[in-house]
Amino acid sequence: MRSCFGAWGRQARGRAMSEDRLKGKKTLRVDDFLHEFEKDDIKAGVDIVELFEEFGVKLTKKGKNHLGRCPWHDDKDPSLSVDGEKGLYNCFGCGESGDVFSLVEKMKGCGFKEALEFLRKRKGTVPPAVKPTKKIAAAPSAAAKRADPKTVHKQIYTLTDITEYYHKKLYENKAALSYLEGRGLTNKELYVRFKLGYADGSLLTVCTNGQWEALKTLGIIRDKGGEHFHGCVTFPILDEQERAVSLYGRKTGKAKTAHLYLPGPHQGVFNRKASRVYDEIIVTESIIDALSLVQLDLKNVQSSYGTQGFTEEHVKLLQDDLVKTVVIGFDSDEAGRAAAEKLKEKLVEHEFTVKTIAPPQGKDWNEYLLAGGTREQVQTLIAAAEVTRKEKPPFTVEKQGNVYVFRMDDITYRVIGVKEIFVQDLRVNIKAEKEGDEAFYDKLDLYSARSRTAYGANLASLYGLEQKRVERDLVNMLEHLETERDKALHIEPEQKELMPAEIEAGMRFLKNPYMFEEAASDMSALGYVGEELNKKLIYLAASSRLLDDPISVLILSQAASGKSMLVETVEKLLPKEEVISLTSLSDQALNYVPTLMHKFLVLGEAVHNEVIEHQIREMLSRKELSRLVTVKDVRTGVLESTLKNTPAVVAAVMSTTRQNINAENLSRFFVINTDETRDHSRKIMAAQREKDRLQRVLERKNMVPLILAKHHAAQRLLRKLVVINEYAPLIDFPDVILRVRRDHLRFLNLIKAVCFLRQYQKEVKHTDAFDYIECDTMDYRTAYEIMVKGVLASTLLELPKSAVELYEALRVIAGKLAGQKNVKVNEVSFTQREVREDTGYGQSWIREHMRKLLEYEYLLLTKGGSRGSRWAYRLKADEEINRVNLSMIPTPEEIEEKRRIQSEHSEQK
Repeated sequence: MRSCFGAWGRQARGRAMSEDRLKGKKTLRVDDFLHEFEKDDIKAGVDIVELFEEFGVKLTKKGKNHLGRCPWHDDKDPSLSVDGEKGLYNCFGCGESGDVFSLVEKMKGCGFKEALEFLRKRKGTVPPAVKPTKKIAAAPSAAAKRADPKTVHKQIYTLTDITEYYHKKLYENKAALSYLEGRGLTNKELYVRFKLGYADGSLLTVCTNGQWEALKTLGIIRDKGGEHFHGCVTFPILDEQERAVSLYGRKTGKAKTAHLYLPGPHQGVFNRKASRVYDEIIVTESIIDALSLVQLDLKNVQSSYGTQGFTEEHVKLLQDDLVKTVVIGFDSDEAGRAAAEKLKEKLVEHEFTVKTIAPPQGKDWNEYLLAGGTREQVQTLIAAAEVTRKEKPPFTVEKQGNVYVFRMDDITYRVIGVKEIFVQDLRVNIKAEKEGDEAFYDKLDLYSARSRTAYGANLASLYGLEQKRVERDLVNMLEHLETERDKALHIEPEQKELMPAEIEAGMRFLKNPYMFEEAASDMSALGYVGEELNKKLIYLAASSRLLDDPISVLILSQAASGKSMLVETVEKLLPKEEVISLTSLSDQALNYVPTLMHKFLVLGEAVHNEVIEHQIREMLSRKELSRLVTVKDVRTGVLESTLKNTPAVVAAVMSTTRQNINAENLSRFFVINTDETRDHSRKIMAAQREKDRLQRVLERKNMVPLILAKHHAAQRLLRKLVVINEYAPLIDFPDVILRVRRDHLRFLNLIKAVCFLRQYQKEVKHTDAFDYIECDTMDYRTAYEIMVKGVLASTLLELPKSAVELYEALRVIAGKLAGQKNVKVNEVSFTQREVREDTGYGQSWIREHMRKLLEYEYLLLTKGGSRGSRWAYRLKADEEINRVNLSMIPTPEEIEEKRRIQSEHSEQK
């Protein structure tokens, strides 16, 4: 059926194109490309700089380009940029641009043929024979081949033609023009200069079959046949030769996704030529913001692709164009400020001078433009902005074997005897040398203020220096050596480069609709039997480490129940560098872990002292560790208190046999129990008996390495994407007890974790600020199964699952005894021994859970049992334990129905 429909669609499209041609409509053409060879030959033989000077335009060299006053408008400040190497020019004042041919046309007031003849005579050439040209049709290929050097030439020209087509359509669409004017972009010259356009949906009716396939390759036409930018005002990203290398689209109406880019990585830089002319460049967060500043007559503007979209191409072009100062002008919201700070660090590392400004009115520069902002206000902001630049080090240092050589102004210090690890003292031998003076040898403790003072006095006296200068040199040495020591102590493991086979296996898992069942099955192959929901939850927790709100799990069960093995099995499925596993820890150990950012943290025992429990709460709630420490100022020797904050975003998993967990810590975890039933024990023992059989040994030898490699690759392939949950407002949740507030939040985070792990099964969408994926019904179904059927059933009781199982067993025992004695069930007494003999459970397990049932008053303690024992127990009432009603949490089917109704209402509005 599908193939028939596809064939019918192609035939219909072909008929439509034929009818269009009969009616006189034009199809897109890429003509006279072979004729370009003569033009290229002439361009190569004509120096455009000399040509300008022949026409009376004086140029001055600046970097790779030449600058001059534009001859086509009243140009007080040089705004004409000429690239002699590429034979191109561009004026940032009036927008005039072109090559040697357009230059002759404008200066002599002639057409192309006359300009061509003029340049032929100037070069002394005759026209070559030119064969008739053929239409270029790009071969069909995947969107990933867009950046292939072999196809770039064809694609750029094709994309340029699309840009021209959209540009013409802009003037035919009042809604598109009204949109631009509504954004304050009223200068029509900007539309021409930046080739703004509008995709009205007519492109598909005017392109040939060959072009259809070529445009699919570019991403202009989607796989299903729709036009990618339909309904968008388009903003092309042009290169130095005014060719479109990429496109950005902005929906004019109410659309779910307002921002669109071409598939694949971002290419090009908006307003590319600005950095060729100006020493100072303003970088905005979006293209519309950049145009808003250009509308204010600020031409030295380029744009990032959102807060995370400042690419390496941006950096390289700024460096190649010898730009000195970059003014970061991102939005004034929290995301914009955070991204600006991060970008500032990056640019400073690349040795740019950096300033940061934000719109004084409105969230972004477009809102500032609409609020009546002026060019002068922006220039005042830039002039007043704080300047940040990479300071040149006060000295140079190199290590020659075991000797550190410090060169500080006119003195060279050779330091010998530096220990690899030092804390409280650093005794070294130093040889100081100054040209024209004798060498000075001494030994001292760099940590000792007294020792540094004595050395400084002696050396200053010998060389005629200020003593404080020498002491400053010694402090600089100490700080450098401390930095080197800290680097050696905090070596991050190298990220492994994945092989093609590993990538294929990892992607196959990530794209599997039944990935959670596959993960549980893989854990069974690694030796962990049963407990499918627990396996899925722990695996989800480990994968959620990359989210800003990871989920954490506490396993509460008795000894030998498989808690540790469950965690260790999941731990094996993660790359080693992603796991921090601590079997025991001291009070301050977590503060000295090299990094706690987006890690899977395994803590062997959940009951610690109050210091560690407080740290656990800080990590899970505030996402940081803070501590007040006392340090000595190495310059003055004075003790000072300093607050140190360490970022900590972790997915934590802990296990314990004890029930007295801190309630504050307990409420921050998913609390689960392992299966302690006899039936599950039989399954485990059956698997244990199979362990050493030949088939199982061969499976472990052959399959286990493949399973581990697959999951390691999958975890490394996960991208840090934002998860959007439009289903959340449709969810109801119990509210009978206070702790459900956090259970509700955990449920929402669990849905996000499922969605995040399924990211390769979803469409990645974009905003100016971030890339994101959206939750769907399948995500809700998986989270519902884990949370409602597994976790909440026991968590909301505030009783361990095993305690509930024991209570049901006690009701059976009491029922038997009551029948024998002809009394009510809640009137008969029983002992721990009777319970042990009847159930087969261990004594410690029975004692622990009966104590819990006593606390919650499901059991009563009484004197004298049936066998004359001192203490016995009886049921307070013969009734089931009250459970929280979970039926109000909608099923996946109910959520889907609510979503359908919501969509219908939205469409009606």
